[in-house]
Amino acid sequence: MDISLAAQQQQKLQLTPQMRQSMEILQMSSLELNEFMKQQATDNPFIELQPSKEVSMNRHVGSTNPDWWLNVEHASETTLESVLLEQLAYMKLDRAVLSLCRWMIGNLDDKGYLLHSKEEIAALKGASYKQVSDAVGIIQSFEPHGVGASTLAECLILQLRQQQESDSLVINLIQHDLLTIAQGKLRQLAENYGTELSDIQAAIEKISSLHPRPGALYGREKPQYIIPDLQLRQVDGKFEVFLDPSTLPHITINPSYLSIMEQNVSKDVHRYLKKNWQAARELMGSIERRKVTLLKAAAVIFELQAAFCRKGVSHIRPMTMKQVADDLHMHESTVSRAINHKYIRTPWGLYALKYFFVSSIKHADGTMVSAIYMKERIREYIAAEKPDSPLSDQQIASLLTSEGLLISRRTVTKYREQMNVRSSTVRKQSLMRHNGKK
Repeated sequence: MDISLAAQQQQKLQLTPQMRQSMEILQMSSLELNEFMKQQATDNPFIELQPSKEVSMNRHVGSTNPDWWLNVEHASETTLESVLLEQLAYMKLDRAVLSLCRWMIGNLDDKGYLLHSKEEIAALKGASYKQVSDAVGIIQSFEPHGVGASTLAECLILQLRQQQESDSLVINLIQHDLLTIAQGKLRQLAENYGTELSDIQAAIEKISSLHPRPGALYGREKPQYIIPDLQLRQVDGKFEVFLDPSTLPHITINPSYLSIMEQNVSKDVHRYLKKNWQAARELMGSIERRKVTLLKAAAVIFELQAAFCRKGVSHIRPMTMKQVADDLHMHESTVSRAINHKYIRTPWGLYALKYFFVSSIKHADGTMVSAIYMKERIREYIAAEKPDSPLSDQQIASLLTSEGLLISRRTVTKYREQMNVRSSTVRKQSLMRHNGKK
């Protein structure tokens, strides 16, 4: 066997500490970068933080629309409030009562209880007692059953009514003897009601199956600590992307330490000062590159999403990371880092930049439409349905297919659930319960 040695040349990319820092800063959220900058300012005497100034790329997209500031849409979470508002959306109500319902839904506590009496609400909102009573009755007809009550007893009774439970012993125990039940005085209750202990125990078992805190079935809104990096605005009839002026502080170099560095100081002091001065300049450069990359990427995104700028979320078109990367002559991974955890404030709401990279569904004519557009069409069909004859997912799929939109029933179900819209069966049951109370 012959053994030989040969020299080979290889090209290998080595990331310098400066390159690594730039990549890390590029993918930080504004909140993370704010904290990082504060820490750097604490550690480095050259770094001073001051309020930032607004920057614009002066890249315009699309054209204007007179309804620009209308139809604002905000992202929603599956919370008690969103669930109740979704049910309210299917009801045709007097404007005053509708306004009261919305106010009450927004003022329920974590358990789903009303925080004010009807008299207090009437005084607070300048409404009549009847209007308030009507609004309370509507909310109490919604799911989860028992929501909108003022007391535990009322909450449990509401649930019994929804179950069409008419056991007078159960109802009387709830209305008059919850404290006695809690004290465990079951024999005393049997004597008071002239019945057997087993009957009391059976009634308590029914009561125990009810939910004393229906609002706890859903999460409440948690504080969302989001600092939007960007703004999309109408300027002179065109749309323009700006860095949000409140996003990040501006870094300046402390002149006092620059002056010290230029004086005759010991080598150790000079080495320390020079190291920190270079670190400050490198940080400034990394943040500036982050701004430029983010602005360029956002400008391309909203050139491709010009219809969204003019008409709103239902007009978001299918878009891939590769399209933006190709336009910018960047690698897809760079675009991904640039948009990760970044938000933009638009007149249609606050959105993550990733929201605009959406999948597509094929139209019969070969064109592609976005999944968001499909969701809006589903929402529109449900909003226009007859309340007593709601559309099934299969019926919606058939209607969309008749438009040339190739979608399956399973996909309609998936999109409907993502929008927190109840099934046709539940929508019909909710209507029947409400009508039954009138």
